[in-house]
Amino acid sequence: MTELFVKIVLGHLAGDYLFQNKEMALKKSLPGLDGFGWCLLHCVIYTLTVCLIASRHDPLFISLIFLSHFLIDRWSLGEKWLKLIHGRTFEAAFSSVIPYREIDIAFTSIVYTIVDNTWHLLLIYLLLPFVL
Repeated sequence: MTELFVKIVLGHLAGDYLFQNKEMALKKSLPGLDGFGWCLLHCVIYTLTVCLIASRHDPLFISLIFLSHFLIDRWSLGEKWLKLIHGRTFEAAFSSVIPYREIDIAFTSIVYTIVDNTWHLLLIYLLLPFVL
């Protein structure tokens, strides 16, 4: 399972960072069909990338990768988690008038990225035993 999870992590990094363009990243959580379509496109590319790198093509594995990613990205669950725990949010960073606001926004971006990645990988790790 460890070797497979390492391949999934590499697939995750490639799918989320090498093959997701700016338009997908910005539009995938927009309301309505437009956001749904962008999220669907991103998650299909992401799933193909993870499955190719992991050398897995069984329907249950494909479904796990796609659904776990779609649920988190479509509704920006990383941002919702940060709001829930009163962590760094973009809403707070953009509305603040503190000195060095740009540094706060940049740091918020890093925190969001780490939270988002953690949720993606944690969910896959927890669900992986059910598809092996």
